[in-house]
Amino acid sequence: MEPMNNTVNETMNPSPAKPQEKEQQPKEKNPIFAFMSIGSLIYAFFYTVFLYKNSSGITYPFFVGGTCFFFFCYLKKSGTAAKKFSIFLITSLVLLGISTCLTDSWVLLFLNKLGIFFLFFYMVLHNLYQDKSWDLTKYLGSIINVTCTSIAFLFRPFTDLTDFLEDRKELKESSGKPEGKGKYVFFGILIALPLLLVVTLLLCYADAVFSNVVNYLFSDMIEFLFEGNIWGIAALFLFAFFASYCLLCRFSHHNIREEVADKRTAEPIIGITFTGLISFVYLVFCLIQIIYLFGGLGTLPKNYTYARYAREGFFQLVFVCIINLALVLICNKRFRKNKILKGILVFISLCTYIMIASSAYRMILYIKAYHLTFLRVLVLWGLVVIFLLISGTLALIFRENFPMVKYCVITVTVMYLIFSFAHPDYWIAHYNLSHVVTANAGTGEDSDQSSRSYSDFYYLRNLSMDAAPAIYGMVDGLGNNPEDTDSLQWFYRYSEKILRKSWDGSPLDTLPQKQSVREFNFSRWAAYKNYTKYYEEHEEFQNKILN
Repeated sequence: MEPMNNTVNETMNPSPAKPQEKEQQPKEKNPIFAFMSIGSLIYAFFYTVFLYKNSSGITYPFFVGGTCFFFFCYLKKSGTAAKKFSIFLITSLVLLGISTCLTDSWVLLFLNKLGIFFLFFYMVLHNLYQDKSWDLTKYLGSIINVTCTSIAFLFRPFTDLTDFLEDRKELKESSGKPEGKGKYVFFGILIALPLLLVVTLLLCYADAVFSNVVNYLFSDMIEFLFEGNIWGIAALFLFAFFASYCLLCRFSHHNIREEVADKRTAEPIIGITFTGLISFVYLVFCLIQIIYLFGGLGTLPKNYTYARYAREGFFQLVFVCIINLALVLICNKRFRKNKILKGILVFISLCTYIMIASSAYRMILYIKAYHLTFLRVLVLWGLVVIFLLISGTLALIFRENFPMVKYCVITVTVMYLIFSFAHPDYWIAHYNLSHVVTANAGTGEDSDQSSRSYSDFYYLRNLSMDAAPAIYGMVDGLGNNPEDTDSLQWFYRYSEKILRKSWDGSPLDTLPQKQSVREFNFSRWAAYKNYTKYYEEHEEFQNKILN
């Protein structure tokens, strides 16, 4: 009976059927290949349109904004959430792009692009990694790592395409659905685009008739968009495509070590010894600054006046301030906690404040005597930045979890944006020209109360177009005779520089502007407007330019 009971029980309460094992779908080797490939092609197209022979045009902020947009689309596609600090970084990057189309100064253009490069890669690392414990050296090393090792992914577009097609084929076979052919046409075109550019370029160099045919077919489009040649455009397009794709592949490899080891293992007595000796020297130096420089007391060496003494040594002091900043940060990172060492580092920071004041005071006196240059303005700006960074190091000494890197990024970025948008060349020209006729004859080089009359017009002639509004607005008040070509030679050379960058070869009485829509730059536009206004109002200036 037992077997019968078992049979009844099994019939009344059947055991649950074992679920059938689902066939595992093949994993894609690169699930975001379609986004990366198509996105890189679109990015390369706009990169070429915006930047071909156009390093400071109105398209530059659109290029920067588009780059940020492409990166955050990648983050979303890869399932990574953007961090809140990215709002500040994006805003700063776009402002640097705007500043680039507002200036003609090659120094500002270089610094803008350098700032965009480091700020963008900081934003990348900040969003892809847990970077709370990272310091400045870790960031710099990681940026170099990412940019250099991305070259290793140069052939990834081709290998990823092969893997993608194999994955699609396996997916179709496992699903039993008929395989479509449209995608193969699409990816065939995708492969053909970069190869077609390279092959066409080589064939055009190989055969002059073929080159003429290609030029005839595409010349109107090329001239309309780029005012250039197809070969440079093709090279820039290929560079942008492979660079963007390689960087995205590198971003996908999260192999940078996030943990930063605590390196505060060195014996603090070593730090106390050498920082103590340096502090003693700083104490003597700061006392001298207070007594001799700020107080005007004491006896100077022979053949020295207070003016000469005050106007020397500012560059050396700037370097000492930078050394102090690095010294405090290194000691705080390398040596074990010690109250005496902490006190010495605080003292060095306070001495740095006095050195900053000394250097700034010396520079101001030097400017009063010898007027402004870009380097002197940059030094004053650098002193303000060092002052703020030293304040951050003081906060770090007393508070270990102080976000020093973020503080440095915000401080330097905001201060540089102010510096860049201020257009230093304009203020240099304005200040120097306002001191052309303010000389006090008979005052010596070492006079404390007077400044020399400005006479370095060769320097003004070489300023960027940012200075044009100041130069054209003040040149008539210089006291020079407009008919005396020698006295205004510098001004004519400066005007000719504007003419070369603005004139497209039409008759001079029309004075058309040589800037396409892509290349439009506000600083060059303002310089051109000031030039044409002065040209129309001064007959002798017209004759000089026409001759």
